[in-house]
Amino acid sequence: MSDEIERNSAALIGALIEVYETLRLICTGLPIPITLPRQVTEFDGATTIQAVSRLVEIIEDQPIKEFEKAMIWGASLQWLSANKLISRYLNYSADAVSRMEIELLIQHAGDALITYLDGEEETDTP
Repeated sequence: MSDEIERNSAALIGALIEVYETLRLICTGLPIPITLPRQVTEFDGATTIQAVSRLVEIIEDQPIKEFEKAMIWGASLQWLSANKLISRYLNYSADAVSRMEIELLIQHAGDALITYLDGEEETDTP
């Protein structure tokens, strides 16, 4: 693997972990807390994919606004898609278009979580 591909891969995985951690923290603060596994030492894709897939299935049961559910649900699906594309990127192509697809999904997932957090702040103020 070339140095550029290694740098790109590390940056993509780092961004994926950052969005996952934000999602994990949001889930602990839900009215019915959802615990996603913490990534302590090394990113465990299989465990996190399983946990986020389950989140997609159960977020509807949360007693929060539909808009908030949609932000978490959408961010989770975008995160899952980016995670799957990273596997393809690392194992097969490592092409610029795949990298851009992953970056776009990660950015949109992060934006959805920021929108959720911004909406939560607005409802917390008197």
